[in-house]
Amino acid sequence: MTFEPSDESGAGGKSSGVSLSPLADAWGRLRTGVWRVAVAEESMAPALAAGDWLLLDPTPPRWPRRGSVVVFHEPESGLLAIKRVAAGPGDHVRISAGILHLSPDQAWLLGDNGASSIDSRRYGPVGLDALVGRAWFRYAPAPRIGLIPRGPGQPLPSSSRAASSIIP
Repeated sequence: MTFEPSDESGAGGKSSGVSLSPLADAWGRLRTGVWRVAVAEESMAPALAAGDWLLLDPTPPRWPRRGSVVVFHEPESGLLAIKRVAAGPGDHVRISAGILHLSPDQAWLLGDNGASSIDSRRYGPVGLDALVGRAWFRYAPAPRIGLIPRGPGQPLPSSSRAASSIIP
């Protein structure tokens, strides 16, 4: 048995909302190791598309490394969103007002589809307390199954290439 996607989703705006639900065993107990995520919007295209189903590691104690895809609560709305870590704790980010230094618990998160993404360019750095987990594997739809590309512009996994050849 698995839980149906929860009512908590980021389906509003262009923030690449997601529906999140933990996996459960046959008796309905929650598994702590993996959650599933349904992508609802296009701000991470072409790496992720609406309708993609992802596996999520909900246990990271710190921000994953640059290039990782994460699910988090948006600072402005609290809705769930999915973006890529563009800069991590201690990094410097060039913004219109100058250079921003990220604190040890902050990350700069961007959507791969910049024209269609509400991200750190709008709401600034995101604190570690907003992090839900790191998305790492797409398990549906079937033609797109595979590890999530580490950076924007990287090719999607293809059935003719072994999954181990793709950077996790």
